[in-house]
Amino acid sequence: MSAPKQPFPPGKAQLLFVKSKVYIHVTNSKKDNVPGYIVIAKPYIDSPNLDLVVAFIPETDVGKEDKEALDYFDLYGLDGENTSFYGSGSTDRGSTQELISSSHLPKVNKYITRPKMSSLSSYAFGLTISNIYSIQIRPKASTLWYGSVVLHPKNSLEKVPALFFHDDECPGTIREEKLKNQSFNPFAENMNGGLYWGGDRFISCLRNYCVLEQSPLEKGMVLVNPTKEDSINFIPNIIDTKDPLENATQTVDQFITNAKWKVLTGLASITSFARKQIGQVAESNKIPEPIKKLLQKPEVRVIGDEFDSANVYLARWALAVQQEAEKSRKLIIGNNYYHQLIKSELGENFGNLTPYELSKATRLKPVSSIEWTNMFDSAGRLQITVEEVKDRIFHGGLEPSARKEAWLFLLGVFPWDTSRHERDQLIQSLHDSYNEYKEKWKSDMERQMNDEFWKDQKVRIHKDIRRTDRDIEMFKPASPENENDEDDENDNFGNPNLTVLRDILFSYNELNYNLGYVQGMSDLLSPLYYVIQDEPLSFWAFASFMEPMERNFVKDLSGMKLQMQTLNELVQFMIPELYLHLEKCDANSLFFFFRMLLVWFKRELSFEDTMRLWEILWTNYYSSQFVLFFALAIMEKNSKIIINNLNQFDQILKFMNDLSGHLDVDDLLMRAELLFLKFRQMVELLDRKNSKAGAHALRETTEAVVSDELRQLLSKEPVIQKEEPRTSDTPFG
Repeated sequence: MSAPKQPFPPGKAQLLFVKSKVYIHVTNSKKDNVPGYIVIAKPYIDSPNLDLVVAFIPETDVGKEDKEALDYFDLYGLDGENTSFYGSGSTDRGSTQELISSSHLPKVNKYITRPKMSSLSSYAFGLTISNIYSIQIRPKASTLWYGSVVLHPKNSLEKVPALFFHDDECPGTIREEKLKNQSFNPFAENMNGGLYWGGDRFISCLRNYCVLEQSPLEKGMVLVNPTKEDSINFIPNIIDTKDPLENATQTVDQFITNAKWKVLTGLASITSFARKQIGQVAESNKIPEPIKKLLQKPEVRVIGDEFDSANVYLARWALAVQQEAEKSRKLIIGNNYYHQLIKSELGENFGNLTPYELSKATRLKPVSSIEWTNMFDSAGRLQITVEEVKDRIFHGGLEPSARKEAWLFLLGVFPWDTSRHERDQLIQSLHDSYNEYKEKWKSDMERQMNDEFWKDQKVRIHKDIRRTDRDIEMFKPASPENENDEDDENDNFGNPNLTVLRDILFSYNELNYNLGYVQGMSDLLSPLYYVIQDEPLSFWAFASFMEPMERNFVKDLSGMKLQMQTLNELVQFMIPELYLHLEKCDANSLFFFFRMLLVWFKRELSFEDTMRLWEILWTNYYSSQFVLFFALAIMEKNSKIIINNLNQFDQILKFMNDLSGHLDVDDLLMRAELLFLKFRQMVELLDRKNSKAGAHALRETTEAVVSDELRQLLSKEPVIQKEEPRTSDTPFG
């Protein structure tokens, strides 16, 4: 027989969760911020979970006795054998994570004055769990953004302010961070992809008293105790479709991982050491003679002279790509059942686009600054869904006047669900944080004078900056003397904008200690600064852009190899007759796409067209790897010319190189979209047939046609690959 429940003290509620130093940001000024506590409290001894109260209590409303209870619980309240810092149920590196549950209350009960549901005299408010419809979760991103939560009551007329977690001031979070550093086991993977913040603790505790269902359409939005009708209306695709990657098994986990979009990541590099070894790699006995000869061809040198990594890639991986292509060829092109199925269900040459299909495809007008402004309400909050915004940008792009702010949203510098005054505060924080990174390297004269890695970085950055977009007025050297200056130690670029590019690249290396500079980084940075024209904001936009681009530059080039192999399979899957012709010409390694994919067609397109393409790719509207379908569109558009007129590797490589400056972006985007929709339809057809196939051997045969890499093309989640940590014995870069 269980022990009788002990009554609560009169007028008191039991604390189930407390986090201190939670703020309401009233204005743009920090001095107006309202500090307080966010709590989960049980108002009465017999209160069910639906009647638990989530409340914000300003510090000014807290009496001495309540303050002692709140501060104690903030530090120690959830300690106990059966509690963990996260309630997600996930595990961390094999450690067992037990959930905090209502049956395992804290060892020491603490009580405070029963929270008020509202207050006319302060910013205090409280909501029962039964009255909360959804929660917006905006995770912390390093020191840049105080993570926050917004509670949305079921009564749409009720509004409560966003609550910001100032973790650097919160004793409880500081203590948890210390425990984290001592032992990794208590900390499971959290909502922010590994960066712990106070909001994670709040959500994990709340999860033990209600059902939280996350929306796959609105990142960071969760429903509280949703009904079936709520789920259908709020998350429509959980009923109609299934994630095509749900049961896919990745075989290249060492190269790629699915991760949430974050602002703070880095760009891996090809080292100067690797560049010095190109010749040695090429002369290695492991490299066949045909590959060695390829390195000497003028058409290859055109690419290799621009990017050292192209030569490294060709020397190390070209043969491996062809070998992998041969394996996939047997599975895709050699699969008669697959071809007969596609032919019978979808028609002959389904992968080729017909004039009729192209005539029905259109591009919309770019989003103007007025249209962009009208997407937000008077407080600067988005009035339509993020998916609707991305749909509009994907199909039309942006007018130059709308780019500055829109790019900051697309790149994740601005969270989509912030108000204007919240973004103003964020901008100040971004400026302060950037200046700290910049001051760190500028003031370290010892390193600048004596560190060989630093000196190597300086030479490479200076050299590339001097030749970055010289035809753009903003980046032209001030005089012919500066333009032809080959003294890489000279800090005088003759153009302050080039100095800004240098400072951003050096500061980025401070942000990512393990990552060095590589050819191509200046190419990726210059359009960002050209549009944003704010040094700190350009820096953070660049850091965010590097998130999906990092895999292009890891030292072992495995990221580029994987993309090239995936593109190879995509050509086989969609345009098999073209692939067979490329194979006859020894061009099935698709080496001519290396430079194009490395810097997202920056060298093939005009400056304006590059910006148009990038902003569309940033939406991840269909796929986070839509750039591969843009590449496929180039192949599809020119397939007849290649098949009918080009019969040698040199001819094909020269033809593809000569496309630079002659690519029609709008036409290729329409083709890429049609090809993606055809690809998705083909995969869905195969999956339907697989689900009905009675013979196990037949299922295995058809499933092999669509590899894990091809299925990954259906995902909108960015593909992330990190460089290995740099150690003291790592060569330069």
